[in-house]
Amino acid sequence: MNRKTLDALLVLMGLGTLVPGLLEILFSLTGEAYTFGKLNFGGEFTLWRGLILLSAGVLYLVAINQSNPVEKRGQAVLASSMIWIVGGIEILSTVLNSITGPEGAWISTIEGFIGHYTAPFPPSVFLLPLSILLAVAISSEEEKNDPERQNIE
Repeated sequence: MNRKTLDALLVLMGLGTLVPGLLEILFSLTGEAYTFGKLNFGGEFTLWRGLILLSAGVLYLVAINQSNPVEKRGQAVLASSMIWIVGGIEILSTVLNSITGPEGAWISTIEGFIGHYTAPFPPSVFLLPLSILLAVAISSEEEKNDPERQNIE
């Protein structure tokens, strides 16, 4: 992956993370929840989710200006890890909420269990696979450029 391709991916991920982060902060301050298609802005911890997504978006965009390629890739992976934490917490929350049943029941029915896995989801869940793909692309590029690995093979 050349420098221009990485910069383009960082711009897309940066703006794609920054805008939902700002929207999450905005909706947390107003106390309203908003659903747009399969995206859901609102719920518990919306302000913190928004701040973390905003910070990750800023890190992606700041990484573009790094002249050192190692620092650029490091900041991109750090921003991706912030998305992994928030997205992973959302997925874990969905899984754990789907297990418990309605009032008085310890375990949910099959319909109730499956009902938790339908949209809408917070933006961090949709950004999670994109950030993983970016980190894998950066990692594969790093392996190609590592001189120690080239001598071993």
